Amino acid sequence: MTNCLNSKKLVELLDEEWWDNDGALNTISMTHPRLPVEHPNHPVVKDSECQPLQPGIWYYKIVEGDHILFIVNRERAGLQFDLIYDNIFERCRKHAFRKKPTMPNQLSQ
Repeated sequence: MTNCLNSKKLVELLDEEWWDNDGALNTISMTHPRLPVEHPNHPVVKDSECQPLQPGIWYYKIVEGDHILFIVNRERAGLQFDLIYDNIFERCRKHAFRKKPTMPNQLSQ
């Protein structure tokens, strides 16, 4: 990071917004890219309010927890991490439309 930024810009980035972390990364850097410009983004607050996803927007959800526990020991991570991925996959399935059948026996002849 220091190779592509001058020291003044780096100091501006390392303010108190960057202090919070989940045990592996600083939380702010996990939500969306900020370099070279800040990308469009939107937090997901309630999964039950399943709004249509817009292309070009980074959607994120912050879960209070330690990322290291989830990676190292799934049982200690708990149900909330499983629910995050269940919700992501459910949203993806709702928006996946196949234009062609995927199985050879479904092809029209």
